[in-house]
Amino acid sequence: METYLLNKKTMAESCGISTQAFDKWGVKPYRKDGRQQLYRVQDVIENRIEKELKKNNNRVNHGGETIDVELERALLTQQQRITQEIKNEILEGRAIPVEAARDILAKILSQVGATLDSLAPNIKRRHPEIEQRIIDFIKSETIKHQNEAANLDNHLDEIIDEVITQAEAKI
Repeated sequence: METYLLNKKTMAESCGISTQAFDKWGVKPYRKDGRQQLYRVQDVIENRIEKELKKNNNRVNHGGETIDVELERALLTQQQRITQEIKNEILEGRAIPVEAARDILAKILSQVGATLDSLAPNIKRRHPEIEQRIIDFIKSETIKHQNEAANLDNHLDEIIDEVITQAEAKI
């Protein structure tokens, strides 16, 4: 049987791809005539089959178990449904991501600190008759509570984990 050879450009055209794409396939030339490389259709077909086999071998379950495609599809669909339900709850305002809750709580705590900071001067302004020792006592107490609020920001992750653990225990 006579072997028919095609140059790279003709082979690429017959495969419906560019010569650059053909180069990426990595087909070994059957023969070189000077600068021209010649290919057999058989070599191109074998190259494509090998590539597909390698691609499919990477997907094969090496444990020897057969994969139930319908079960996998059902599990994927179920996971997509759960994901969509969570997204809907977030969009409807019934749930928020933990990271967002943490940021919100941190902002609230910083506002609480600012409010506590202005407490003693506001009391003094509205009630100038109050003795300075009482105002100093209020300042010292608010400073204690400001420090507690500032430390709560550091403990938010622990608090959130505790809340999640308690919620999981109820399920």
